[in-house]
Amino acid sequence: MPESFTVAPETFVIPESVPVPGVGKMAVNAMVIRGQQPMLLDTLATVHRDIYLEEAFKIVEPEDVRWLFLSHEDRDHSGSIKQVLDMCPNARLITSFLGLGKLCEEFSIPPDRVYLMNDGDQLDIGDRVVTALRPPLFDSSATAGLWDPKTEVYFAADCFGTVHPETHQYTDELSETEYEEGFFWMNRVNHIWFEHIREEIIGAAADRIKALDSKLIVSGHGPVERKNTALMCDRIKRISGMTPVHLPSQVEFEDMLRAPDAA
Repeated sequence: MPESFTVAPETFVIPESVPVPGVGKMAVNAMVIRGQQPMLLDTLATVHRDIYLEEAFKIVEPEDVRWLFLSHEDRDHSGSIKQVLDMCPNARLITSFLGLGKLCEEFSIPPDRVYLMNDGDQLDIGDRVVTALRPPLFDSSATAGLWDPKTEVYFAADCFGTVHPETHQYTDELSETEYEEGFFWMNRVNHIWFEHIREEIIGAAADRIKALDSKLIVSGHGPVERKNTALMCDRIKRISGMTPVHLPSQVEFEDMLRAPDAA
């Protein structure tokens, strides 16, 4: 079972993964900030619920959790929000008005346990003031990333993700060629609208995150960048000039299923 690991003082990543047939594995990462007012960031996928709850509450006691930051409502990020809110009576769910609306299609969330943050909003969590900052690319209109200036860590939701045969903790555990192949595939497939947006718009969004000069970028779907966060932002800009990824048709899908190594 994957175990959480420390990426900065009082800051932890809880890693898991899901298979991407014919391509490899996609990381699914959540975070914990164990500060004066402990914060959980995302809750992994529904299929990871038992693992997530065990790992998260090894790091922090449920009654100590004050905040649950949800980057967006997709089930690979919100798989345990009901359980967390039930187990953490002092926690409030951080989302946006749009995110809350989407969540309420499935969950009943008491309004007094919700704290709304829009892009650029700040929140004092005792020993630091964190900022909601939308990443350059995203797959939900309710997406927000989170900037922690105390540790200089940026949590990027789906952006900067990658897919490889095996998952890794850090980007520098892969060669640049290996990393970029999975990076450019994932960030085009998961953010398919990129082809409809002017290059300078995506570039400006990437520069906004680059200007943070963060020590670390934690992607919800890839290894942690600890060596060159500026380069990671520049890679996102390069996607603007790329062609969309071809995805399988029904005929190609059936061929995949007939392959000898098909699961």
